[in-house]
Amino acid sequence: MKITEKDLKHGVITVIPENQDDLWVLEKIINPGTSVSGYTVRSIKILQGDREVRSEKRRIFVKLRAEKIDFSGDQLRVGGIIIESSEGDRSHHAFEIEVNRPVSIEKEWKGYEIEKLEKAKTRHPPILIAAIDDAEAGFAFLTERLEMLTTIYGSTGKSMGEHDSSAYYADIISYIKSKQFHACVLAGPGFAKENVMNILKTKEPEVAKKVHTDSVSYAGEAGIQEVLRRGIVEKIIRDSSVSEQTKLVEDFFAEVSKGTKAAYGPAKTKAAIEAGAAEMLLVSDEKAQDYEDLMKLAERYGGRVKIIDSHHDAGKRFLSFGGVGAFLRYGI
Repeated sequence: MKITEKDLKHGVITVIPENQDDLWVLEKIINPGTSVSGYTVRSIKILQGDREVRSEKRRIFVKLRAEKIDFSGDQLRVGGIIIESSEGDRSHHAFEIEVNRPVSIEKEWKGYEIEKLEKAKTRHPPILIAAIDDAEAGFAFLTERLEMLTTIYGSTGKSMGEHDSSAYYADIISYIKSKQFHACVLAGPGFAKENVMNILKTKEPEVAKKVHTDSVSYAGEAGIQEVLRRGIVEKIIRDSSVSEQTKLVEDFFAEVSKGTKAAYGPAKTKAAIEAGAAEMLLVSDEKAQDYEDLMKLAERYGGRVKIIDSHHDAGKRFLSFGGVGAFLRYGI
C-alpha cells in the first residue's frame, strides 16, 4: 500500500493499493458514510434535446458517500450516491477500487485504522527466495522491491556424486544462514528443495522453522519470478498476521483464566478503560461498528486498539466469546 497523501485535519488519506491484500485492508476501513473519491469509468448519456441518442463510457472524477461495500477477492466495489462529479452527476454509482489506481478516503479516522494502513504500507518484511535444482540455486530478496542476489552452481548431469551434491547443498544452507529474513521460500522443480529442507530440519531446526517449500518449474531467476506469480509470498505475510493475532487471543484467554489482568464484555471492559487500566483493547472485526465508541474511549485514555479478524480459528473463538476485551496494566 502506498500512502500518497495524509491530511488528517480534513480527514482525507489518499492511497494506492498494490495488490489484493491491500484491497482487503481497505474493505475493513471503508464503511457506510465514508466518502470515496477518484477517477472511474461511467456511462454518460448523450442527449439531443430531451432524447437520448447514445451513451458512451468516459473516465470521470467522482466522489461518493458509501452505502454498500462488496469485496470479491480481486475487486473492491463501493456503491453509493455521488456527491461530487466532473460531469455534474448526482445519481447512484458503483465505484471500483482497483490495484495501482489512487483513491482518496475521507472519514473520521480512528487510530487503529491508520495503524492498519501504515502496517500495509510496510507489509513486506524481508523474504528470501531461493529457486533451486540439482545444478543451480538462484537467490533474491523481496522487500518493497525485488533484489536479485547471487547464483550458486552445483555439478550437472550424472557426474554429480554424493560428495558433490552434499557440498552444493552445504553451500546453499550456508548462504541461507548468512541472511537475515522474516521467512524464506525454498522452491524448485525437483527433489533438491526437499533434500535441502531435510538437512535444515536436522542440522538447523531454528532456521527451518522460517523456511517454506514450493514447487516451480525452473531454478534461478525464472523460478524466482514464478514464485512471485504463484502468490506464496502474500500467503506467508497473511499467515504471519494471523499468527500475531492468534498469539494475542491465546494470551488474552490465558489472562482471563487467571482472572487478573484481563477484562471482557462491554461493561467490564468500559469500566477498565475509564479506570485507566486498559493497556490494549481487542475488538473482533465483526463487532467494530458496535464498539466504535469503546475504541475511541480506549484511545482517549492512552490504550492501544487491535482488531481481530474473524476469518481464522482464533478470531472465531474470540468472536464467540463476545468479540471485545482488554489486556490490563494491573488487576482491578
